[in-house]
Amino acid sequence: MIRRLSILFLMAQWMVLAFHSHAQERIFVRAPAVFDKAAPIADSVKAECAVDTLLGQHVYAKVSEKFPASAQVRELGEAGKDRVLNLTILSVFGVGGGSWSGPKSISLRADLMQDNQVIATATRQRSSTGGVFGGVTGTCAIMERIAVALGRDVAAWLASPASAPASVLAKPASTDADPAAATLKAADVPASTDVPSKPPASPEEKIN
Repeated sequence: MIRRLSILFLMAQWMVLAFHSHAQERIFVRAPAVFDKAAPIADSVKAECAVDTLLGQHVYAKVSEKFPASAQVRELGEAGKDRVLNLTILSVFGVGGGSWSGPKSISLRADLMQDNQVIATATRQRSSTGGVFGGVTGTCAIMERIAVALGRDVAAWLASPASAPASVLAKPASTDADPAAATLKAADVPASTDVPSKPPASPEEKIN
């Protein structure tokens, strides 16, 4: 019982530290997103829907909710020595015609970088038919719905214990001297409920 209480106390302490660290942490988000050279996308959708711009805007908006000090950059070099989130579009499936032409989906890779080195990475995919009113929803509107969902996914991953920047996860120096702290291992920390439970290589979620 004492060990369990110690673990719960340390977890609560970590949550408080993470909350304050998130508020001060500055993460640059590269926007618009960039297309992978092999990314499949219909020419009409690429020209009309500006998927790269939609993803950059909505990922930045959601990341800013968790990391208020964040900012946008167009090129990775603009971040200097700070952390920068590089967004790469891996695929965009769907053609014009809205939901009448079938479901639409976007696959996105998010690389958290510093000094031109990738320090964390995740791949997320979302699909949608446009919801209950899909029959009258245009393709670009569906793509934006997907971009919003992917923004939430990436922000949740970025703020999760497994993928957050090291400074967010840092514990006070006194924690190392606490015998109870030694019992708190990575396996004891529950996975974030915001992060999709599927493997990062091919997660896919549908939004109505």
